[in-house]
Amino acid sequence: MSETAPSWLPSGFGAILPSGRWWDAVRVPSFVGTRAVGVLRERSGPVVEDQFARTMTWFVPAGATAGWDAGLLGVQILGRGLALLVPAADALDSRRFVVWWAIPPNATCLTDPDALRGALEQAR
Repeated sequence: MSETAPSWLPSGFGAILPSGRWWDAVRVPSFVGTRAVGVLRERSGPVVEDQFARTMTWFVPAGATAGWDAGLLGVQILGRGLALLVPAADALDSRRFVVWWAIPPNATCLTDPDALRGALEQAR
């Protein structure tokens, strides 16, 4: 992880953080998320995987999901008024953590929303 990680990124333990403040979150079933990662490749920002819920979640700039048709894309948009369990910055091992970073955090932890949307459309 970058030494210039965002200030909101939890350390030590995960934390439930509000969406719509620093980021909006885009959550998809893991089978769709895995395909989207393959489409995005190096354009993907960090991804949180919840092995219990079988979901993958990306972070995009706050407000960037306005106008997305979640039903059409088969995604869950977590914007203002919702929250997400964000794992600690060092939760990088799927054998030790149920909620972990499938793609490790970086300086912004954000993915370009247009690239993500296109990848999700291709993955569907």
